Amino acid sequence: MSRAFFDQIDDELRGLLGPALRAYESVRASRLIKLWYAEPAMHFEVQMVAGRWSPTRAPVLEVGLHLEDPDPAVNERHLAGLRSAGATWARVLPDAGTGPAFGPQGGAWRRVSELLECTTPDDPELASEAAERLALYVRTFWPLLREQMLEQHGGEAGPEIRSGA
Repeated sequence: MSRAFFDQIDDELRGLLGPALRAYESVRASRLIKLWYAEPAMHFEVQMVAGRWSPTRAPVLEVGLHLEDPDPAVNERHLAGLRSAGATWARVLPDAGTGPAFGPQGGAWRRVSELLECTTPDDPELASEAAERLALYVRTFWPLLREQMLEQHGGEAGPEIRSGA
């Protein structure tokens, strides 16, 4: 994968999300793109997962939501809230799995994500598919996460949380 692959995902994603969700912050590199609205530790991501961390033992592209607060209890609390709302998202994201993150931080971090087979590096069709899937994760989960954050703060939150962007 190259940075251009992840740049393509970002370019397409902005068009897929619509104006209300385009105001995200992001980081791109040669193996990932991650984006967030209010809390960088709670972000959406497309990343290349190396074979040693992949459940298939082959490199795969992971698309989804990552919960990477340093406090594992915070990640578990957010994941539990999303699981309890599973009826609202399971139909839309039938391939989404929940659980520990892939990689060395799996003990603390959590995810809701799916894996895409990565047969050809830098495949523009795969980048488009990843952008479409990531847009679906953002449109599905950001409203649920925003609601969780507002509840945690007793309705008092920064404008990026209140406005949804």
